[in-house]
Amino acid sequence: MREQLHWENEALRAEMAVLRAENEQLRADERWRAQRQGLVEAELGHLVRLRVASQRLHETLHPLELLDILRDLLINLVGSETLGIFEREGTELVLRVSLGIDAERFRRLPLEVDGPIGHSARTGASWLEELMEAGSAQKRTDGPRACVPLRLGGHVLGMMVLFGLLPHKPRLAPEDRELLELLATEGGRALFCARGMAAGKPS
Repeated sequence: MREQLHWENEALRAEMAVLRAENEQLRADERWRAQRQGLVEAELGHLVRLRVASQRLHETLHPLELLDILRDLLINLVGSETLGIFEREGTELVLRVSLGIDAERFRRLPLEVDGPIGHSARTGASWLEELMEAGSAQKRTDGPRACVPLRLGGHVLGMMVLFGLLPHKPRLAPEDRELLELLATEGGRALFCARGMAAGKPS
């Protein structure tokens, strides 16, 4: 009798061990599904941002209205709180719309100006500040966080310059950089078309 009880007890222990292992596996599977769902939702959210940005860039054929739309997208989708958007006129960058910066200081900048703004305008390559310390990022006032040309092919039509991000956002994420690249190319194309319409020469 005792031996039978012993073996039944051992069998129960083995069964409990199996059940605990199965329970742990179920919990691990649930955590994986939750993480996967979070990644999918984040990716869907990013795709929605790209879609919204692309649609908004085609809402107007007026250059200044288009630049206002770009400013709204940089504020609401990228998360910038200080910025300037320039148009290229000959050998100068002319500030058209801005937020939170000294507009007079940046009213007109020569393309040969030192620093990332001039370099980005001359080369057509985006410049991103990636080495900023999170604690001091929002205190930076002497230079830009990102310089992104508005491009049509190899031609620079203007510049988007971000001088600061929202307090909860210490740096640009990869998704932000992808969005900025979309604004650079589609924004440049939209600006070219808007300029043509404004000049009475549909592009």
